[in-house]
Amino acid sequence: MRPGRLYWTCQAAGWGAFTLYALTGYVATVGRSHIRAVDVASFFFFDAFICPLATHALRWWMRTHGWLELPVRRLAPRLVLAVLLIVVPITSCVVTWIALTRHGQILPVDAIVGMTIVFSFAMTGWLAIYFQVVSRRRQRMLERQALELSIVARDAQLRALRAQINPHFLFNALNSLRGLIAEDPPRAASMVTGFAGLMRYALQSDRTETVTLAEELAAVDDYLELERMRFEERLRVERAVSPDARDARLPPMLLQLLVENAIKHGVATLREGGVVRIDAAIADAQLQLRVSNSGVLSRGNGTGVGLDNARERLRLLYGTAASLALDADEGMVVATLRIPLAGSPT
Repeated sequence: MRPGRLYWTCQAAGWGAFTLYALTGYVATVGRSHIRAVDVASFFFFDAFICPLATHALRWWMRTHGWLELPVRRLAPRLVLAVLLIVVPITSCVVTWIALTRHGQILPVDAIVGMTIVFSFAMTGWLAIYFQVVSRRRQRMLERQALELSIVARDAQLRALRAQINPHFLFNALNSLRGLIAEDPPRAASMVTGFAGLMRYALQSDRTETVTLAEELAAVDDYLELERMRFEERLRVERAVSPDARDARLPPMLLQLLVENAIKHGVATLREGGVVRIDAAIADAQLQLRVSNSGVLSRGNGTGVGLDNARERLRLLYGTAASLALDADEGMVVATLRIPLAGSPT
């Protein structure tokens, strides 16, 4: 990432102030009558040029080697070593320069130690300010991502609701329920309960970033039960969910979206119907979820918007650690979702 205007402004202001501080101390020590142009030039060269150059190189090294992502216990020793590797050569160069411009005069040990301490404080102060700025910028970025996630999640919820509460869906569901009321009242009552549960889950899904797979499966069961009234024997459902996967977490309404797509763009398009299969397991520290359906994969079948929306939610929650792919496999269309188990979203 290239440094912005704020970085260069801070570099100029910080090291400019340090140079002014050093010059003021120099004048106070030697007196105005003994000021040498070569000494003043050396202050500008070392304090206003070499020090900013060294810290800029240190910034590049830290970002290139991932120091900004390290915990404090691993970062602190690296920073101490970095300060020493910068301060000692700079101090040595200053001492050598003074000897060359003052006919071999060597500074006393206490002056060299004092100079080393001053440079060390300056470098430590630069690091403290830099990490404070980085921390604030990262916090603002996280807040912006949280806002984006909230907007995308709400949009996903509304899309799911529109898919479930569209007039066609309601007409079919209520028509089936009307017939069941006379033929099988207990089942009709069960369907109404399932429909209410699905709607409640969808309406509440924007209150949390993730839910357990067990919770999501319960909502999917309600949805599938309603769809079975429409498709009857044309819709067959298979499931293989490992027990340890049920506690894994994923964004709400995501599995429901995949199942809905499998029915709408797969089973519903086949005269003889087909199968929807849900597989979930834990492998490689990931929740690996597959939703397979009978049918032929067609990139123009209208599933793109929903899947793109789902991928955006995954990106905002997990960065590049999660993925969602749609492929064809031996006469089946397979949606494969991988989500890291490392707990909470980033």
